[in-house]
Order: sequence, then structure tokens, then C-alpha cells
Amino acid sequence: MDMTFLTRPIWFLFLLAFLALPTVVIAAEAQNAFNQGVKLYKAAKYKDAIAAFNRALKAAPKSDEIYNNRGLAYFKMGQNESAIKDYDEALKLNPKMTEAYFNRGNAHMAQNLHDRALKDFDEVIKHDANAPLAHRQRALAYIALKQFDKAIGDFNQAQKLDAKDMEIYYNRGLAYRRLGKNELAIQDYSEAIKLEPKNAESYNNRANAYSMLGKYEDAAKDYDEAIKLDGKSAKIYANRGVIRSRLGKTDDAQKDFKKALELDPALKDRIEPLITPSKGK
Repeated sequence: MDMTFLTRPIWFLFLLAFLALPTVVIAAEAQNAFNQGVKLYKAAKYKDAIAAFNRALKAAPKSDEIYNNRGLAYFKMGQNESAIKDYDEALKLNPKMTEAYFNRGNAHMAQNLHDRALKDFDEVIKHDANAPLAHRQRALAYIALKQFDKAIGDFNQAQKLDAKDMEIYYNRGLAYRRLGKNELAIQDYSEAIKLEPKNAESYNNRANAYSMLGKYEDAAKDYDEAIKLDGKSAKIYANRGVIRSRLGKTDDAQKDFKKALELDPALKDRIEPLITPSKGK
């Protein structure tokens, strides 16, 4: 029985949003408020940034850049509906604004509206076929829709355009695993580790792939490394426990299962059946 805990795609964690800068001259009052909003946004003061962009819009209500940037601030605050409304306004004013399509696609992803996200990323790629982030994000939407072959095609294109993006290899590895192509998944996780050697999830998922191939010693080594990098991950302890059990290291496996349950009691239903009751004297 495969008990491995597969990590989800990491598009949201490392998401790059497109902050727009003015492409046309706007009134001085609007320009000052806009610049202030950008500064506040970059300082992660999103609520204050929204207030500044509000002032900018009062002075320049036809600025697509201001709507786009206010949308980003809303997005960062988790207010996806407001963000999408602003991206919609930006696109009404400028139907060719690829930044707004890209950002709206990410907001749709955050709402699990993956079909809509696909359409947005399609628009970006239609206007700029050499946009690696758009191909990568569209691939993630395909993964969410379980269209793994299409996802891999987009990841391949993204890799041609930006071979140093760790997320491409990491997430393509997830797609290969879903297709049962564990050897290819291992190759991608290995490349992800080269690019970002401190990412525990890459080790965890490569270990999962090794496990599916019956390479338990290799899997155990990767779980060890993952735990060194992230000693608070219940799923990694649980995964290592399964492998240790298969390697006949029963006592060590039991320690891992108990540690996983301690870290995340929500895993009780999956882990408790694996824990052997202590023998009485």
C-alpha cells in the first residue's frame, strides 16, 4: 500500500506577480499617489498601498496600471474577488495588458477556478509566446485539472525559456509522478535540488518516487535529508516511517509514526493503524 504523502504544487508560495509601471503620462497628483502605492506595495504594506492607489484613481480614473497594481495589493491580502474586479477594469481599459491577464490568472488559481485561469494564461501566451512564467502557471492549472500530459508540455516550453527556474522541475516532477513515470520524476527532483538544495519538499518527493520504484535505501536517505531541512513536517516523518518499516527497521519506524502524529494529530486515521501497541510486561 502506498502511504506516501505527495506535496502539492508550490505555485502560490513562490508566486511572482506583475507590478505595472506607468506607460503614459498621468497628472502629477495621480503620479505621486501611484509612486507611493508602488513603494508601499514593495514594503508589503498592502492596506496602505490600496489607499494610495485609491487616491491615484481619483485623479486618474482611466489608468489601467493603477487598477492592475491595486488588484495585486488586494490579492496579497487574500481579497481575490476585489483583485479580479480590478484586473477586469484594467483589461477593459487595455485589452492587451498581459500583466493583468497573468495576475488575474493567478487570482483565479487561488480560487480554484482553474478553467478560467487557463484562459487568462492563454491570453498571455497569445500575446507573448516566449513568456516562461505564463507557460509554467498554465502548466500548474493543467495539473489542477489532472491534464498531466498538457502540463508537461507547458513545463517543457517553460524550461526552454528559463532553464534555471527550480519550480519548473519540481512541479513537472509532480506531473510525472501522477503519470507513474517515477524515473523521470526523479530526474526532475534531482535538478530541482541542484538549483535549490535547501528545499525539503524536493527531497521528500524524490524519496516518494524512489519508494514507488522499490529503491527504499535511496528513499530513506532522501527522507533523512528532508528532515534535516524541515524537522517540523509530519508527512516526512510518516513517509520515512513507512520506508523504515519496509527496510525492517521496526523500532525506528514506530518512532517516526509517533513523531508524525505528535506534529499533526489530523493524520491520526492514517497513522494509528501503523503504530504497534506497546507490549506489557
